[in-house]
Amino acid sequence: MEAIHFGPMTRPLFGLHHRAQGAPRRTAVLLCPAWGPEYLRAYRGLQVLAKALSARGFECLRFDYSGTGDSEGAALDARLPNWIQDIKSAAQELLDLSGAERLAIIGHRSGALVAAEARRQGVAFDTLLALDAPLDGASHVATLQRIGIAEDARRNRYRSLGNELPPAQADELCGHAWPADLARAFTGLPRLTPDRMRWLNSRDHRIPSPEGALTYTLQDDGHWQHPQWIYSPWCPTPALNRLAEDCAAWLA
Repeated sequence: MEAIHFGPMTRPLFGLHHRAQGAPRRTAVLLCPAWGPEYLRAYRGLQVLAKALSARGFECLRFDYSGTGDSEGAALDARLPNWIQDIKSAAQELLDLSGAERLAIIGHRSGALVAAEARRQGVAFDTLLALDAPLDGASHVATLQRIGIAEDARRNRYRSLGNELPPAQADELCGHAWPADLARAFTGLPRLTPDRMRWLNSRDHRIPSPEGALTYTLQDDGHWQHPQWIYSPWCPTPALNRLAEDCAAWLA
């Protein structure tokens, strides 16, 4: 695993490149993470998945969107158009590093919605694997708002009267910066369509996949809808190793 910086000089991005072990495959895999608390929950899990894929011959790249993680930019300056461009930059970087002929994207949670929007806006890749994808942007934001309210209520339960935590600000969601422009654009993200896609769902993922879609069920629960799991790491290692093995059968 190698830490790299790439993308435009004005907004460099941070990434982690997992080199293929053995003869590299024709397909490289870009992992597009979720946002906010789900990014934190899944950080270790996506690392495990990338390592498992690289052990099976896939060149992989994980990265942080601008204004998030270790990439350049302030959190309150994060914008969806920038994230679309970030995916384009990351895709090109991975193809340049790997020499691969084809590109697959694994989009986790909101990362699947952003990757699908990138494709609609002309970013070229061959396959999207949507891992525990939300129904659409509006429903996903509503889920995070519900989780944030529940978490605030839980914390206030143990505070004295008059010393409660204040309600979340307009530019905050689940304790993370949530600028108005990003909120509007994200809420408008449409439903995913089954074209050149496969749905990867945790066992408890209740959001229906489109009719005729290729679906795959992990052997563990994700707990993405449950407030009490907001700070619990998601890293079902055996299920992710099995997923990597099955990706080797799906992707060249």
